[in-house]
Amino acid sequence: MSIRAKVAAVIASAGVLGAGWAVGTANGATVTTTTTGSTATTGTTATSTSTGKTTTTGSTSYKDGTYTGTTVQHRYGAVTVTVTISGGKITNVTAQADSAGDRRSASINSQAVPIMKSEVLAAGSGNVQTVSGATYTTTAYITSLQSALAKA
Repeated sequence: MSIRAKVAAVIASAGVLGAGWAVGTANGATVTTTTTGSTATTGTTATSTSTGKTTTTGSTSYKDGTYTGTTVQHRYGAVTVTVTISGGKITNVTAQADSAGDRRSASINSQAVPIMKSEVLAAGSGNVQTVSGATYTTTAYITSLQSALAKA
């Protein structure tokens, strides 16, 4: 292996390690918990050094009730999510995933939707990742869920 190739490998490894460190530490974000009155907010606040913008994410206490998100169309069908809030927390999530008559899409939906439900209930928010192999369905699920939670 030439010197040039070794140097390139070391630089690439350092870049991968740096990127992994940045992801693992949420890019230096500060995790805060604030309680005011009856609403509690837990989240992450990060300030970008290049833009100076502050971004806040996290979970908020929701109003009790049942809320239906918008129907989100995707390449292989559509998803509509309904969320039930009790005690300010997500207690149930149901989804109708239409596969437009495609058996493969129906099979993917039948596997992905229960996984998404358990992830949302465990997280207590819409801050969940997509299911590998079901990207279209789970992205539409999360989008519909977020629109339902916006109503809460």
